[in-house]
Amino acid sequence: MDRRNALKKIGLGSGAITISPLVVGIFQSCKSNNKLFNPVNFSRDEFYIISKLMELIIPKTEIPGAIDLKLPKFLDGYMTLVMSNNEKNKILNGLKYFIEILKDKSNGKEISEIKFEDIDIQLKKYFFADQKEIKIFNKDLNSKESIAYNFLVELRSFTIDAFKTNEFIGEKILAYDPNPNGRKVCVDLIKTTKGKGWSLF
Repeated sequence: MDRRNALKKIGLGSGAITISPLVVGIFQSCKSNNKLFNPVNFSRDEFYIISKLMELIIPKTEIPGAIDLKLPKFLDGYMTLVMSNNEKNKILNGLKYFIEILKDKSNGKEISEIKFEDIDIQLKKYFFADQKEIKIFNKDLNSKESIAYNFLVELRSFTIDAFKTNEFIGEKILAYDPNPNGRKVCVDLIKTTKGKGWSLF
């Protein structure tokens, strides 16, 4: 999948994650190198798939990807401490249906046998769908396809927002000024930040 073109097509996320002491605390807790991480909201199989999905959305290139930045752990913590039960159930239900579709399309493979390539095929189906296909996905909002599609759209937005909110990305990749000296408006972004967006940190 050409992820640069995909990100252009899908936009830059909804900006739904608000920086607060609670959110910063969740990011800080994700920094631990505990290899025996036990998710609170997901089974091991579900966390395996959600991690693969997030890594395919933000893959490792010359900068860290979703797994290196511990965005799947952040999602689990965010679900526990910030999301309502309704929001959590929406994610878990969508993930359940996506896994069912994934297993059907992967000839009944066990979760541990499902590779990036298997998941990538399904992401292409949903993320590169044309308007006619999207209309079909949304025809019956209670259908498995529709629930899986809307889950992936929301997960994509969350992953991009979490990526942009991550401290490493904010300080090392985006334009970062720890001591801003007043607000400047109507400036040339190429000259002031070499085209980089401003960090939220």
